Amino acid sequence: MKQIIDQFNKLNDQARYAIVVVVIFLFILVDVLLLVLPQMSGISNVNDQIKKISDDTQDILANRGRIDFLKRNLQNSRLQLDSLSNKVRALQEVPAILSTISSIANEYGVKIDQLVPKKGSQTVVISTPEAKYYALPVEIKARCGYHKFGYFLNQLENSNLYFVMKDFIIQNDANDAHARLYSLTINLILVDHSLKTP
Repeated sequence: MKQIIDQFNKLNDQARYAIVVVVIFLFILVDVLLLVLPQMSGISNVNDQIKKISDDTQDILANRGRIDFLKRNLQNSRLQLDSLSNKVRALQEVPAILSTISSIANEYGVKIDQLVPKKGSQTVVISTPEAKYYALPVEIKARCGYHKFGYFLNQLENSNLYFVMKDFIIQNDANDAHARLYSLTINLILVDHSLKTP
């Protein structure tokens, strides 16, 4: 070691500075290779984990908002289903349904000339293990003014009946200039639970 120091002291100032600079550079290079680079890799891994946790947290918050939205939609769908289920009446209630239609017509001044269910044209809409759902066409022929018939149809839609209207025809009434003749078919949606096996 003493010989190295003696040789170092014999060198001129520029050579000594160059050797010191080279030694410091080698020391920094070794420090970077052995200490800083492994730490940088660890920091990069930590940053990746932080980003993943942040993304997961954002997803959780977004999903939480979606869950509340889906719960509200599900509740609304259940209410609509309950409302529609109440409007689908039993197949055995056809006479009561015809009576309801007739009462609503009388209430709004609609003169019913014909109210006939076409049982031969009844079709199965859907069949489940619990019940069969049917569409029963009911032909209606009526006389009244536009407004009265509009109120009549509106009240039918708001009543406990589920139906689809088709074949709607309006004609002038030759006997009354203020009235019109209406001919339409409504398909009543009915259910038959009697097929359910206990």
